[in-house]
Amino acid sequence: MTKGSKFIPEFSGQREDEEILMVLNKHWYTIAMPLAKGIVIIFLSFLIPIWTGFMGTIFSYAAGAIVYYLWIMFWIGYILYEYYQWYRDKFIITDHRIIDIDQKGLFTRRVSEIELDRIQNVTYTVAGFFQTLFNFGTVTIQSAGNNELTLRQIADPATYQREITTLVKKVTEDEPVSAEELLAFIKDKRI
Repeated sequence: MTKGSKFIPEFSGQREDEEILMVLNKHWYTIAMPLAKGIVIIFLSFLIPIWTGFMGTIFSYAAGAIVYYLWIMFWIGYILYEYYQWYRDKFIITDHRIIDIDQKGLFTRRVSEIELDRIQNVTYTVAGFFQTLFNFGTVTIQSAGNNELTLRQIADPATYQREITTLVKKVTEDEPVSAEELLAFIKDKRI
């Protein structure tokens, strides 16, 4: 994919010669639990008053109706907030670097990056029953200078660990020098 393609849009801070290879979100399981919690609470908020016959009593008082609607709006807001957090957390892998965008709240974002040619070690971890069952985990990338970038809760971490390792090898392997180039270099140094 190239810069600004319709499938992978360009991003703020993208370099002119940089090609986006992958854009990853956290695994769907990480958003499923908060969404399920919010949906169940909203559903029960509608269902329990109807079952108990309490709905009429709630709405006979204006304050009760207001509190009831605020309760529903709170949980709708909770669902939207959790989805926003999940959607805005991204991992962007380009042909030059890996970028981790962490959305912290509505108005705070932390961006970390590591150049591919600085990467020294890439490991992955799948820990626990649900991570094993749904195949998601953590990819940890270590660079020269002891910097570390952690891609948490991504789907199929083994595949992405292999992909990143392959990219690093492509970027860091030196082109072999031909005999002609070596002779030309030696001649240039003699003169």
